[in-house]
Amino acid sequence: MRLDKCMTKRNLDEDALNRLAEAVRPRLTEKRYAHTRAVEKEAARLGEIYLPERVAALRASALLHDITKKEPLEKQLQLCREFGIMTEEADLLSPSVFHARTAAAVAERDFPDYVDDEILGGIRWHTTGRAGMTVFESLVYLADYIEETRTFDDCVRLRRDFYARLGDGSDPGAALTDTMIESFDLTLEGLMRDGAPIAADSVAARNWFIVRRHDEETKREHKGAECP
Repeated sequence: MRLDKCMTKRNLDEDALNRLAEAVRPRLTEKRYAHTRAVEKEAARLGEIYLPERVAALRASALLHDITKKEPLEKQLQLCREFGIMTEEADLLSPSVFHARTAAAVAERDFPDYVDDEILGGIRWHTTGRAGMTVFESLVYLADYIEETRTFDDCVRLRRDFYARLGDGSDPGAALTDTMIESFDLTLEGLMRDGAPIAADSVAARNWFIVRRHDEETKREHKGAECP
């Protein structure tokens, strides 16, 4: 389904986002749609802190992030073949990893006027993360994790910890890095408890953020040592 072919990617105003929200609704269960709108709201909130010039794009990425979530495994694999998406045997034991890949591909095909590379990146990496995640990708990932309707203990804990860091006056960049590391720790711990495969991208993402935190702390220490 293509919308408003004459609309440019730069024109993600409120009307366009409302149309996009209605367009994705038939592709989602009612529960998933409520989650999607909550992710959109959280992404906008995070965007006002970190990327105020990209709030509309973050909302679009949030609205599109789960558009293939309800598809069964057979359909997910069919979409992977159709779009040339590489899969591994371990993925079959964690079928939830497929929807981020297929959603990005379907969004680019069906909603070309609503996406750009950054929006597609937010969709693509919202489940596993990756090494070198951009701030934009991190915000979509985090919004999906901590949106207000999430009631799982890990989600509640991460949401509480993140906003506590900001409320304590922590540097927003450091708070985001710390929260991303905590999110991967919680996710990996849960997967290990369940005996489930762990996506290599998630391990790489966690390690990348840990190195980034070390580098940021080292820079702050050096800067402090240079002050008279």
